[in-house]
Amino acid sequence: MDVARSTEIRVGIVSILSIALLIGGIMLGKGVSFDPSRKQITIRAESSGGVESGSPIVVNGVKRGQVTAVVNQNGTVLISAEIDDVSDLHADAKARVMILEITGGKKIEIIPGTPGTSFDASKEIPGTISADLSQLVATLGDVSGNAVSIVRRLDSLSGTLTELTRDGQLVSDVKTISSEGAVFVKDLRSWFAANKDPLGQSIRDLRAIASQLRTSIDRNEPKVSRLIDRLDATLTSIDGTLVRADKALGGADTLVRRLDSVIVEFRASKGLINSMIYDVQFAERFDSTLYWIRAILQDARNKGVNVNVGLGHE
Repeated sequence: MDVARSTEIRVGIVSILSIALLIGGIMLGKGVSFDPSRKQITIRAESSGGVESGSPIVVNGVKRGQVTAVVNQNGTVLISAEIDDVSDLHADAKARVMILEITGGKKIEIIPGTPGTSFDASKEIPGTISADLSQLVATLGDVSGNAVSIVRRLDSLSGTLTELTRDGQLVSDVKTISSEGAVFVKDLRSWFAANKDPLGQSIRDLRAIASQLRTSIDRNEPKVSRLIDRLDATLTSIDGTLVRADKALGGADTLVRRLDSVIVEFRASKGLINSMIYDVQFAERFDSTLYWIRAILQDARNKGVNVNVGLGHE
C-alpha cells in the first residue's frame, strides 16, 4: 500500500509539474509577464491591420512588449499593449503596424520620436498601417481590369501608327521636315558662331548699363526721397486747399439759396420793394412824382422861393 501510494504521489507531482511547465511555456511564448514594471500604452489606428492579442511590440527592432487587447471604438481601432520601458519614448512617438514575417503575422513598430519631450503613457499613440503583400495583391486585382483596357488601347494606337508609317507621303513629309529642321539648326548655330563676340559685347554693355543705373539710383536715392517728401507735403496742402474750397463753395451755395428765398419772398409779398420792382402802375406813379419834384426844385432854383414870415402877431 505504501509503495502504491508513493507511486501515485509521484505521478501527481509529475503531472502538476508538467501542467505548470506547459502553462509557463504557453505564457512565455505569448509573452505574458507579471512584471509590475511594465507600462500600459494605447495605440489609435484606422484599422487593426491584422494585429491581435499577443502580437509583439518592437522599438527600434527590439521586442519590448506585446498587444493585450484590440477593440473597435468610435469608427477606429484602439490597441492596448504592455511594454517593458518607456523611458526612451517621447511625446511625438508614433506606431506602425508592419508585417512580422513573409509567411504572415503582424507586429507593431514604435518610433520613439524627437528627444527633448517627455512621453505620457496616458495619451494615445497615433498609429498607421503599412502595406503588406496581401494589400498589394488586392490592389493588383483592382487594377487588373483597367490593365486589359489599357492594353487594348495600346494595341489600337500601335495599329494607327502602323497605318501612318505605311503612308509614303507622310513619311516623305516627315523626312522633309526633319531635313529642314536640321538645316535650320545648322544655320542657327552658324549665326550664333558668327555673332558670338557682338552678342557677348552687348551683354557686357547691358550689364555695365545696369550697374551704372544701380549706382545712380543709390547715389540719388536721398534726393529722390526728399523730392517725394516735398511732393507729399504739397499734395497734403492741396488737399487742405480743396477742402477749404469745398467749404467755400458750400457757403456760396447756401448764400445763393438764401438770396433766392429772399427774392421769392419779395415776389410773393405786396410791400414797397415788391411794388417798386414788379408793379407797373406804382412805377409810373413813382416816376411821375419824381418828375414833379424835379420840376419844383428846378423852378425854385431859377425863380427862388418867396417866403412870407410874420413874427409877433397875435
